[in-house]
Amino acid sequence: MKIKLIAVDLDGTLLNDKQEISYETKEALQKASRSGIKIVPCSGRPFPGIKEYLDQLDLQDPNQYAVAFNGALVLNAQGNAVVEELLSHQDFQFFEKIAQQLKANFHVEVRDKFITLNHFVNYYLSRESWLTRMPIEVCELKDIAKDLKFTKAMFSGAPSEMERVYRGLPQEVIEKYNVSTSDETLIEINSKRASKGNALKELARKLNLKQDEVMIFGDQKNDISMFDVPDFYKVAMGNAVLEIKKRANYVTRTNNEDGIAYAIRRLVFNE
Repeated sequence: MKIKLIAVDLDGTLLNDKQEISYETKEALQKASRSGIKIVPCSGRPFPGIKEYLDQLDLQDPNQYAVAFNGALVLNAQGNAVVEELLSHQDFQFFEKIAQQLKANFHVEVRDKFITLNHFVNYYLSRESWLTRMPIEVCELKDIAKDLKFTKAMFSGAPSEMERVYRGLPQEVIEKYNVSTSDETLIEINSKRASKGNALKELARKLNLKQDEVMIFGDQKNDISMFDVPDFYKVAMGNAVLEIKKRANYVTRTNNEDGIAYAIRRLVFNE
């Protein structure tokens, strides 16, 4: 197979459970990069939470790319957007009303920070702030700019709480937006057109690549849009959820067993 772009999810895929890129995985991806293959991190995280891993993989020139915010933005390695699918102030008001009705913790992500109306910042948002290297701004509703554009709305809380919130979401949300989960403590909501799969298809088009020249790696439900693109070569991690494994062409080892390196050596380099 002739692969020209390898897209990798971060948490549970590129990163092991210590939030590290293993030596074996780094070596395999850098070998692929040296052979001319584009390496594209794809994450629900904002760009600041992806940039450090681009740097670790030596993917720093403007012709390297990352998919951020579950596909709301595709940026080059210098942080310049090449694809955008954003939400508006009207969307913010809509989700804020739902949050009040469901008594749920709600916040949004713009490119460089979290915005929340909750004066009590819960553990789960604090953790996201730490993971993504982005500050939290607590605002009053009247202070939210009318021209606000944001990448993603999020509800956060304990797993049982998120189950309750998900069940309580109006059908209009499911129909009009792209709703996904990257773990059981977060519900992430993007523009209907914003998904990892759509972002990668658009990036491949801009790079004049055929879809069968793209290989993807993932493990969670917010990776499903990539795994639903028919011609991508789909690799599920050994630790992936069943919905991902069922869609995969190949199931590799887990993220703690150098699953990316294992698959690249066998599938790309025939070693």
